[in-house]
Amino acid sequence: MSILARIRSRVGLLVGIIFLALLAFVLTDLFNSQRGIFGGAGSNDVGEIGGHTVSLGEFRTRMDEISNGKSLSESEQAQLSDGIWQELVNKYVYGPQYDKLGISVTIDELSEQLYGPHPTPYLNRYFSDQSGKIFQQYQGPDGQLSGAAVSGYVKQLPAEQESGWAMEEQEISKYLLLEKYNTLLRKGFYVTTSEANHEYADENTKYNFKFIVKKYADVPDSLIKPSDAELKDYYNSHQYKFKQHDDTRDMEFLPFDVFASADDIATERKNMETVASDFKEKTGVADSEFVEAHDDNGVYEKKFLHPGQFPAGSDSAFLKAASGDVLGPFQDGGNIEVFKKFRDSTGIDSIRVRHILVAYKGAAKAAPTIIRTKEKAKMRADSILKVVKAGKKKMEDIVEQLSDDPGAKQGNKGDYGWLNKSSPFIPQFISAGYDNNVGDVVIVESDYGYHVIQVVDKKSSSKVEVVTISKKIVPSDNTIRDVYNKALEFAGRNNTGDLFTQTIQKDNKVVSKATDVKLNDKTIANTTLDNPKEIIRWMFDEKTEVGSVSSPFQSGDRYVVCHLTKIINKGVKPFEDVRDICEPEVIKDKKAKMFTDQLNKVKANSLDQWATNAKLTPMNGTGLTLAQPYIQGAGFEPPVLGTIAGMKPGELSMTIKGTIGVYVVLLESVTKPEPMKDLAAEKTKLIQTYSQRADASSSDILNEAAEIIDNRAKHF
Repeated sequence: MSILARIRSRVGLLVGIIFLALLAFVLTDLFNSQRGIFGGAGSNDVGEIGGHTVSLGEFRTRMDEISNGKSLSESEQAQLSDGIWQELVNKYVYGPQYDKLGISVTIDELSEQLYGPHPTPYLNRYFSDQSGKIFQQYQGPDGQLSGAAVSGYVKQLPAEQESGWAMEEQEISKYLLLEKYNTLLRKGFYVTTSEANHEYADENTKYNFKFIVKKYADVPDSLIKPSDAELKDYYNSHQYKFKQHDDTRDMEFLPFDVFASADDIATERKNMETVASDFKEKTGVADSEFVEAHDDNGVYEKKFLHPGQFPAGSDSAFLKAASGDVLGPFQDGGNIEVFKKFRDSTGIDSIRVRHILVAYKGAAKAAPTIIRTKEKAKMRADSILKVVKAGKKKMEDIVEQLSDDPGAKQGNKGDYGWLNKSSPFIPQFISAGYDNNVGDVVIVESDYGYHVIQVVDKKSSSKVEVVTISKKIVPSDNTIRDVYNKALEFAGRNNTGDLFTQTIQKDNKVVSKATDVKLNDKTIANTTLDNPKEIIRWMFDEKTEVGSVSSPFQSGDRYVVCHLTKIINKGVKPFEDVRDICEPEVIKDKKAKMFTDQLNKVKANSLDQWATNAKLTPMNGTGLTLAQPYIQGAGFEPPVLGTIAGMKPGELSMTIKGTIGVYVVLLESVTKPEPMKDLAAEKTKLIQTYSQRADASSSDILNEAAEIIDNRAKHF
């Protein structure tokens, strides 16, 4: 539980205030519930789908049916809410479409899809592992899901699980209905021979040309000043770009972080002094039970610590302490810790080794020049081992000559210095140093090949076996209340947008911003706000206007005061909200006109002369197609390729307004493709392309036509 979930204050509320608050709530609920009188979805409704108002009662009844009255966690409730909402969307958006088309799934069809020779792939998720592989007991001879196995599974279900499977059958039936609908849409596509030939030509006709381009980026945007009239003209003629499907809100918030005070730290330290005193008296089972009862993690674990791993400045105390001594408390960041010592020990702390790598073809990161087999690599490693062990050669003298490790050729003679068990080297390499004596030479194998390893040196150090009790330092109720009161005082004194902004600027406070927040968002992007449900509800409350300042909201280990800065309702965004989007587009249009005029003033009969007059350098475009209109040295330019496709070889174009600049093009040659060999395959490919778009597009179109209003976040 968050530390801020504690009771903020133990001061009781006056009975009269409670009564008035309850009365206000009841009256508000009464008036808001009168939607039947005035029509439309009221504030107590969950939403509206295709003209059907989804009441709170209807939605809650369905939630109770599915959950069987079981208490749900917040995440489980959110998942259930999403599932029921989608169920209602299917019912009121797709249902009428099914009725119009006469689509249904009969019992025989459902049975065939569940228990027939080839069950629907939708069932696979119930009978497969995480990788998607069907469990063996449910596989048929072909390795796919067996309908007979599914039937056998259902027949042996306990009576209490039969209702659950019946619900699954309903879900599968809905899936099959949707598949039928989408299949009808896909079957409605037809590609003519002319379309297929046209698409084939677009993909395979290649154009070679020369061009000059005057790029928009060559003139800084700051030199072009569009007028308000020009910006509004662009906005009015491009409103389709600014259509918004959901209401959104922008806000900024000031955080009030809750940290443990000096008094909180002192109190926790005093408590741990008592723990340390009691800890010393415990032995055996009582010792472990005491740790489990007082440690935040409730874990009794003995572990060794080396000098440097003890609390700062305490190495000597730990090394001199006797078995059974309790040391501490020590503060380690946000924790207070005490340690009980059990025994001293000595162990290898670090090692130094020298190695020669013998790689082979196919080994990890083996150089392309290495062609020896694994068997030959092992023979070579054995030979090196014999030479070194016999003392015929010192290993450091032959490393650079024989090792396939590039690092060994950098002057270190195969020695990477002192290493320990946490060093970023392969385990076999480190283990060879720890498991063998100084001077030993051994061979170990890894993914990189065979390593001839010589143990150069080892370091031993003392270590101490201890058990730790660790307690997190948490803010007290008083500290939490103090921070809350500061946030409350700030919100009260700065209860308008102007006051909020003035105080933030005057006191140089840092606020965070949240933009494009939607009612049903589960998180607020680009912020660290925890569980912002209540904040989002406040942002979308009918009483919350631009400039409203909230009371403090709890968010993790802090409070936040929010200031609503913008309301954008669905539909076409207002001009002022998209002015910054319009401006660069208008600037580009003005540059295009300016560049076009400049190029036309120096027009010539040849591209080279035109380039000379315009002080531009001609460039080549080679092998471009309409399907891939990316011009090397320029960019993605469909308008340019579209113009080229209508030209004849040798023809010089007029100026062309492109995506990244204004062009002039000389078409040099056109390479026509070979005649199409398989018309049917080309048609099939196009139909598949159209079909893939159909499912998502049909869903978007139907949902938009249904004018869905989703107010679930106001209730759940």
